[in-house]
Amino acid sequence: MKNGKIGVAIGCFILGCFLALVFFFTGKSISDIYELQIKKTKYDPYANMYGRKLCQDARFSCVVIDKDTAWDKFRPDARERELIMKLNRLNIPLKKGMTVAIPKDLKKSLMDFSPYPKKTASIGEKFIVFDPALLAWAAYDKDGNLVRWAPGLGGKDYCPDIKRACRTIVGDFAVTMKGHATSRSGAYPIGCGGKGKPCALMPWVMYFYKHLYGIHGSDTMVGYHASHGCVRTFSDEAKWLNQNFVEIGTKVFVKPYPK
Repeated sequence: MKNGKIGVAIGCFILGCFLALVFFFTGKSISDIYELQIKKTKYDPYANMYGRKLCQDARFSCVVIDKDTAWDKFRPDARERELIMKLNRLNIPLKKGMTVAIPKDLKKSLMDFSPYPKKTASIGEKFIVFDPALLAWAAYDKDGNLVRWAPGLGGKDYCPDIKRACRTIVGDFAVTMKGHATSRSGAYPIGCGGKGKPCALMPWVMYFYKHLYGIHGSDTMVGYHASHGCVRTFSDEAKWLNQNFVEIGTKVFVKPYPK
């Protein structure tokens, strides 16, 4: 017992000396240093947005939004606005602190910025590929020519409301059913349907695995993977896919998430 008390006393003496030295050399207490560290590591809700990745590309310049604003106020020209929104995988209102990547050459089209090759191996039929690493899908014709690409946000690593991982299923699939402009989820948000709150809109949905995973339009393109498993895209892009490209049986290839 006596040795234990001596050990505690020595430990307190060493800790006291350490705290005194910190204060002597920095003029700051441990609590001050802790507060500074907290500020340095302050949570950034926009850290994973795709626009920040584009900032590393020499074709873009980046702007940090200084106040909440609407897209039409930020960029009045409709064509430029659409290009910037789709490249940033973003259609929600702009919030202070967001980083938006802007092409230096705004005369270019979305196809000029394709993250997919213009030509790939033919499989003898048209197909869609979704790559979570690119946050984008691409449509190829039967000869392997790129027809169109657009933003695509997949499932999150973890969904708190269902307490499990909810990434988009990976593998080779085929479209099993096509919806319409007013299609809705049958499950989300939790508790929707019936006499309760309406389920989420999924305009122009194209299911490729049972009625669990599909590609559909969304007004909540947030710049990072955010769904319960479906692939979200801009509603005009979903309509184009649904009405002009996809048929029942069209192949859909979902690549693995980056490690």
